[in-house]
Amino acid sequence: MLIKPLLPKNKSNKLVKFGITGIINTFVDLIVFFLFSSIGMTYWIAQSISYSSGVVNSYMVNRKWTFQQTGKRNRKEFSRFVAVNLITIVFSTLVIKIGLQQLNLSLFNAKLIATLFGMGINYSLLNTWVFTAPSMKNE
Repeated sequence: MLIKPLLPKNKSNKLVKFGITGIINTFVDLIVFFLFSSIGMTYWIAQSISYSSGVVNSYMVNRKWTFQQTGKRNRKEFSRFVAVNLITIVFSTLVIKIGLQQLNLSLFNAKLIATLFGMGINYSLLNTWVFTAPSMKNE
């Protein structure tokens, strides 16, 4: 992987783990989104439900595996996690809207672009604001 030599070991491992977790969450998100879209649900409701479906898995997997938080879960951490995901869902829904209404993209392409932008925002904020306790002893 090209990015690995450029980052310290613990940072590249975190990024790879976040990517793997993100792929799983993205599949859940896409499946739920297109399932609801295919039955006629509006994109913003389908987006809200599909994105939320991945959030629960994301919190558990990222907390334990990606960012290796070993302490007890607490309200501050969870509240920040929810805030990050609310920011991400608002932003990604706006990107879908712009993609559909302003750029005339297909629903799939608008969703793909929104997902990529959302992943960048999500990783940055989770890494710097939510999961900040140093517990990288296994990396």
